[in-house]
Amino acid sequence: MTAALLEGYEPFLHLCESLRFARSARALHMSPSALTRCIQRLEEAVGQPLFERDKRNVALTRAGEIFRDHARAQLAAQRALLDTLAAEQAAPGGELHIACTVTACHSILPHLLERCRARYPGIHLQLSTSDAAHSLQRLQGDEVDLAVVPVPDAPDPELAFVKLAHTKLSFIAPAKDRALQRRVRRGAGAWNGLPVILPRRGLERDRVDAWFRAQAVQPELYAEVDGNEAILAMVSLGCGVGVVPELVRTGSPLKAAIVRVAVIDPPQGFEVALCAKRRNLARRNLAAFWQLVAPWFAGTGGS
Repeated sequence: MTAALLEGYEPFLHLCESLRFARSARALHMSPSALTRCIQRLEEAVGQPLFERDKRNVALTRAGEIFRDHARAQLAAQRALLDTLAAEQAAPGGELHIACTVTACHSILPHLLERCRARYPGIHLQLSTSDAAHSLQRLQGDEVDLAVVPVPDAPDPELAFVKLAHTKLSFIAPAKDRALQRRVRRGAGAWNGLPVILPRRGLERDRVDAWFRAQAVQPELYAEVDGNEAILAMVSLGCGVGVVPELVRTGSPLKAAIVRVAVIDPPQGFEVALCAKRRNLARRNLAAFWQLVAPWFAGTGGS
């Protein structure tokens, strides 16, 4: 069928309902002769008569019944296509909820939010802060749309990641406690009984526990806390030694009260990434934000 013949589908379908040339011609604001020529062009295209007609009656042929179903389907598909194209021209909107750490909120997300506001002002981003492990749990429980989290060693295949940054893990000690700092630097047996403040769960905890096992040391667990900010606060108060991502340490308002203490073969760092459920990437506003983030970070060292 040519595009010109598509224009004949609506007159044809109207005639299928009325079975009166004069009535359909009036309703379509056509002359009866114009409607007759329209139907004749369709019949020439299909190579069969679509109507049986005499001076009094008009009836569909079997070919006409089949063509009627075809014409209805074609017009419905055309309307759906036009609706889709119109929707694509409209900018995406709605809310996206992002879970992240306080550090990510301050150091990683601001330029992403600025880019999103400039490109998609109709998308409203809602941020909520918690530790990384809880952020991931909230994403998996469909409480949020996106999360900024460390990339796990064995990622869930249902999750997609855009890497935003790499960070080392650093041991930190109170700036005023030089004796504690020396114990950390000596390493080996000096770590036995050393008071440490560690994250309660998550990739950071897994990394530092593995480091302790590799060093064959048993420090004293002074406290387990949720969030790196609590570790920084307790270390700054002199409670013990902590381990935090270097991104957190360098951006902390407490960095003057703590010092980074170098150790031999420090715990392995990790990638920080924007994370979403793959099935949710079909949502238009989420896909727009995702595509806004991915190419930019690919060009700045992310992947």
